[in-house]
Amino acid sequence: MPEILIVEDNLLNLAVESDLLKSCGYDPIKAKNGFEALEVLSKVKVDLILMDMELPKMHGLELLQRIKCNPDTESIKVVAVTGNCDPESRQEFLKAGCHAVLSKPINFDRFGSQVKEFLTVMSSPH
Repeated sequence: MPEILIVEDNLLNLAVESDLLKSCGYDPIKAKNGFEALEVLSKVKVDLILMDMELPKMHGLELLQRIKCNPDTESIKVVAVTGNCDPESRQEFLKAGCHAVLSKPINFDRFGSQVKEFLTVMSSPH
């Protein structure tokens, strides 16, 4: 089973995303900020990170940069899960290294299939 890390400071959003993933058969790892995420990444190999971009203590873009600059984590696929889905922000997140952007509020009916698609597309050979 793929390892998925959710990085989200809003506890309700964290619980909802986690519960939706559990209902799809995943057992997500949770982090409430960038520092917790880096701690998890130093111990566990994950396949996908679902990351809020407006995080306390360390902005999502800074966390993304740290992930992409580390040889141990640079290949992990990162999906921005954000309320900032205007075209400029979306482009900024993709240019910074996100593989996709999901807008908040998340679509309960599609979330599981979107995650599965990210994992499938991202694990297929180029």
